[in-house]
Amino acid sequence: MLKALLILIAIFYGNFSNAKQPIEVLPPDYVLNGKTKADLSATWWQWAFSTNDEINPVRDKSGINCGVGQNGNVWFLAGGFGSSKISRRCEIPSNKYVFFPVINMAYWPRQGSENYTCEQAKINASSNNNNAINLFVEIDGVQLENVRQFRARTEECFDIFAKVDRSLNPYNAYPSASDGYWVLLKPLSKGKHTVKFGGGYNAAGNPLGRMLQDIEYEITVK
Repeated sequence: MLKALLILIAIFYGNFSNAKQPIEVLPPDYVLNGKTKADLSATWWQWAFSTNDEINPVRDKSGINCGVGQNGNVWFLAGGFGSSKISRRCEIPSNKYVFFPVINMAYWPRQGSENYTCEQAKINASSNNNNAINLFVEIDGVQLENVRQFRARTEECFDIFAKVDRSLNPYNAYPSASDGYWVLLKPLSKGKHTVKFGGGYNAAGNPLGRMLQDIEYEITVK
């Protein structure tokens, strides 16, 4: 009887110790290594434009390029350019924070424009986000509540093309501004996870004012 009880305890403990740990969503005002989520959003946009189309993680439909351009202790997940419904698979090293846009916009001046101001860029980036609808984030089957609280807007403008390879002849795109809904996760436990996010805009007459995002990641943390 005692032997059977010990075996049962060992099985229970083994299942418990191997269980997937809950994913922690960091609060909207969390600062990581001196960077707010708005700061990270600017870096995310620079990452999103840093490669050519063939290997660009935002244009990727499968996840094969999810590791392109990743560095540091924050791993970026991509949405899509324009309305997008995309399912990706991605391997992530352990001990990486995970950062992604629920839905978002960025604005920057056209090449040769000399009169475009930082304030204009911020106003343009905010317009659709003032009319965001149906925002959702689901992590390992658990819905994140009150996604609207995760809005982040850059206070300081930046050059969205700052990390583009010089061989691609980028121009100086300062002032650029980012505005949207962004989520930062603590490093995920090893194993498999699912992350889903998206939403839409309800701003008729605005560029991308009817954009929809529906993104799913199957993540394996090594």
